[in-house]
Amino acid sequence: MAECTSSTAFHPSIDLFDETLREGSERAPIAASIEDKCHLAAAITAAGIRTLVVGMFPDVPHNIELLDTLLDQQASGALPPATRFVVISHLGPRMDQTLKALDALGRDLGRVWVLAIHAVSDQQIEHLYPTIREQDTDGGPFDRAAWEAHTDAERKAANLLWYREQLGGLRPVGQLGGFIAGFIDAFRAEPGHVRDAVRIAEDSGIGEIRLIDTAGTCTPRQAQDFLGGLVTGFPGIKFYGHFHDDFGMATANAVTGLSVGLCGTDVSVGGFANRAGHPALAEVVMALRQLHDIRLPGFRTQDLYGLSRLVERTYGLLEDPAKAVTGVVTHAVQSGIRTELLNRAPRIFDNLDPADVGSREIRMFGVRSGRDGLLRIIREHAADLADAGIEATPEAADLLYDKLVAEWQDRSERARTRLLDTIGAYRQALDDAFFTEDAVIDWVRASAPSTGRTK
Repeated sequence: MAECTSSTAFHPSIDLFDETLREGSERAPIAASIEDKCHLAAAITAAGIRTLVVGMFPDVPHNIELLDTLLDQQASGALPPATRFVVISHLGPRMDQTLKALDALGRDLGRVWVLAIHAVSDQQIEHLYPTIREQDTDGGPFDRAAWEAHTDAERKAANLLWYREQLGGLRPVGQLGGFIAGFIDAFRAEPGHVRDAVRIAEDSGIGEIRLIDTAGTCTPRQAQDFLGGLVTGFPGIKFYGHFHDDFGMATANAVTGLSVGLCGTDVSVGGFANRAGHPALAEVVMALRQLHDIRLPGFRTQDLYGLSRLVERTYGLLEDPAKAVTGVVTHAVQSGIRTELLNRAPRIFDNLDPADVGSREIRMFGVRSGRDGLLRIIREHAADLADAGIEATPEAADLLYDKLVAEWQDRSERARTRLLDTIGAYRQALDDAFFTEDAVIDWVRASAPSTGRTK
């Protein structure tokens, strides 16, 4: 957890929850191994992250094994002792199974927290809630027909009643760190209903709540007004945000939410997550630093570029080459009038020093450079060119320019061929990696053992 100070409404202690191991991997065409994820965890925590979201429980055995291995890594010193791990579970029967799975690990769980998620929007309550509920409180089957016949108001009232019952029945196992409440689709929910759910969580002794932007519909204005109101109205609760980038606003929502007092927000390296992704770790960290003068103590911003490349290799997903902060061409500039200005004022166009995130500025010749661009290049490198008899004069630039353009075009054509072939191969590899439901059915049909029956 990072301590920070600011004259704004930023919380004095910001804790970024990293989702790279969990939701980041859900879009990957490559099935990352436990070892791969532990390697990522070590790199992410070495950069300064202190909370890792491990995965959904209890359905996926991989996540249970991953948590067990991460705890071993922490015990051996490979992960910082302050790192906390978050596992996610629905309430109801799944929570019972989750707590049993954690208890079965037979170890100290003091650094493990369970995020108990609960539907709060009308649509989620109508359709997801009965799926999670599974059984009535008397043990009988859930009556979906009766549920669908209820009004929205009736369903919300029943939803809150069940929520209070479930939280009241939570029993930590071992030395579990605690519970966090998570509200699914909070930004499409009726605000009064969300506040009612917050009161129930508060009454149940839960001190941390994560508000989930399930469909990426939150806007910065909504983040400011809605979240700011919750932070002000419930000063004893630590609120966190979970945003998606479906409409390109995830990082803006995250930073806006932090500016009105969120204690943290979910991030992932490269922004990789379901659909359009999460706020990118690098974007949030550098926006806090460059735009709000908030430096997360102990955070190694110089690791950000390398983390992006590591996740690309681990998951087989490529960042946008011009991705904010960590893109491979983001800090490239074509030689010309801009480069002369950069010599005088390095931050005139790019507000951050690429070296601060482990990247570098690339100066190159291109379509907008022209003869003036070439002249500037040879003037800046006059000492290096002196032994070749090249004088940094307009006449020298004129003599070289046509040949340089021909060379640049030749290199461009070679690059075009390689890049188009690579893009085509990469797209085909992604298509081949999609293990579709139709393909699963074909595999099941082909792999099913013979029953010995004959027609």
